[in-house]
Amino acid sequence: MKKLLCGVAGCLLLLSASAQQKKPAVATVPAITYASIPDSVTGTPATMAAWLVSHSENKTALLRSLYAWVASHINYDVVNTFQPGYYKDTTDAINKTLQTRTAVCEGYASLYMDVARRAGVPAVLVTGYPLTAGRPDNASHAWVAVQLDNEWKMIDPTWGSGSVNNNKYTPRLNWKHFLVEPYDYLKTHVPFDPLFQFCEYPLRHDEIRDGKWGGGTDQPVFVFRDTLAAFNKMSPLAKAENMAARIGRFGVINQLISTELTFLINQLTVERQNANIMEQNRVADQINECSRLYNRLTNDFNDYVNFRNKQFSPAKADQEIRDWVDGMSRQSDDVERKARKLSVTDPGNRRVLMEVLEANTQLKHRIADEQAFVGKYIKTGKMFRKSLFYKVSF
Repeated sequence: MKKLLCGVAGCLLLLSASAQQKKPAVATVPAITYASIPDSVTGTPATMAAWLVSHSENKTALLRSLYAWVASHINYDVVNTFQPGYYKDTTDAINKTLQTRTAVCEGYASLYMDVARRAGVPAVLVTGYPLTAGRPDNASHAWVAVQLDNEWKMIDPTWGSGSVNNNKYTPRLNWKHFLVEPYDYLKTHVPFDPLFQFCEYPLRHDEIRDGKWGGGTDQPVFVFRDTLAAFNKMSPLAKAENMAARIGRFGVINQLISTELTFLINQLTVERQNANIMEQNRVADQINECSRLYNRLTNDFNDYVNFRNKQFSPAKADQEIRDWVDGMSRQSDDVERKARKLSVTDPGNRRVLMEVLEANTQLKHRIADEQAFVGKYIKTGKMFRKSLFYKVSF
């Protein structure tokens, strides 16, 4: 993502005036004050957040200090502006931004969002496209939404840091992009997902394109707070599905929206594949657990067979022998119960599971035979028990 920052050219209106005219009073604009974050705590988002929490009188002051630091200490990375794979993910964007002190918009926004969250301010990274003179720019963009007193505001530390003209970055801190109302920001910052317009009547992309700023009221009320709360609890797969469906409903009217929707669809494919792999691994782990229990049971049964082959020597109490074979029977039941609860679709996994079940069934029959033998052994008088270990044939 990138945004070519536009400098603002001011215009002076020249008035002819006579010498007798009084000079108009000049309004004094109060200076914006903020705490300067020391370099010693800017190595990680966690240390920055901790310092801000302990040196800010309220959340607004905290966000102001963070905005000033990010916008004045991170330079725009003109080299990697058109490198879509420059950041692997949000964590990579944060790390590279802090390490290099340069970033494209995703780096600025990711760092700001992460520090704000760690400092206790609800924040989300918003992706969309910028409007310049009412027309979409040539690349997507990223900024931040924060929640203060249950109301959402927009912050763009990238645009607040300066401007890029002719591939040259000029740093200049400005406050035009700090805590802006979401509706007002639609004139320059359009979220791909209308959820992040944070309003009950979000505008469709064609309404924004056509300048119909009063649109949306012909649609049912969009309860965005409840939708956002539910969205935040979703899995990555469910979030991608939810976003893709909503973006599609609100219109794919330009290449930037189309690219974002394609990205989400591809992400869905990857997430589904990952979910399938994770499910197969989960089932494989459960099958392996069944195999482990069966193997432990087999070892136990082999120990019992050796004990029987020695005519129950060294001697054990009758109840101890009965508990031994009854315990093996319960272990076999446990293996079967766990195995039959599994829903296995992968052919390889199913084959292994059936092998475990078949082997366990065979062992179960042998254990039942031994339970019968032990029962007979216990009922037999001690003088005649040795005879039970011999098979007589005629």
